[in-house]
Amino acid sequence: MVEDDSSFCILLTRSLSRNKTIRILSAHADAEDALKALPSLRPDVILMDIKLPGISGVECLKQLKQITPPLPSQVLMLTQVEESEVVFESLKAGASGYLSKDRISVKELADAIKIVMAGGGVMSPNIAHKVIRSFQGTPAGMETLSARELDVLRHLSEGLMYKEIAPKLDISLNTVRTHVGAIYRKLHVQSRLGAARNFLTR
Repeated sequence: MVEDDSSFCILLTRSLSRNKTIRILSAHADAEDALKALPSLRPDVILMDIKLPGISGVECLKQLKQITPPLPSQVLMLTQVEESEVVFESLKAGASGYLSKDRISVKELADAIKIVMAGGGVMSPNIAHKVIRSFQGTPAGMETLSARELDVLRHLSEGLMYKEIAPKLDISLNTVRTHVGAIYRKLHVQSRLGAARNFLTR
């Protein structure tokens, strides 16, 4: 965990530690300390705040992705910053998910950790809504998605939770998660983020 808010860090560590499938290896108050320690710790998942003293969370993520040999870590951005540009920068840098501190429960966070470890991608619905609105008007960024992925995307844009989308589309919760992971990978791997940024600033 890379988090400069000590109270939040302690609270989250205690809460997540109650989950028998999760073990907290370390907590770091700044990126510099994290960059020194994480290469040897090689965690499965890193919870990364954006606003850190000194090096930002996004820059820390970029540097972690350049480490040789590559870390096995999936990085979840866990922050209060929801600006579309920052979300895009994080995803482009290699984040596996972007979650809002104020809108996610400990159980949902534990589920998100499991999802990214399995190769999926996660976003808080309110953040997904911002991302989707940013992609509106840029069809080239959306044409790689299947009809069902577009359905999932539409419901995400309405702010629905995964468990609310599943019955609406008559699919399982795991299938919803699979579609969300595919949506993330397609939009990120297809390098449509530049087009979205151009749309935001036009």
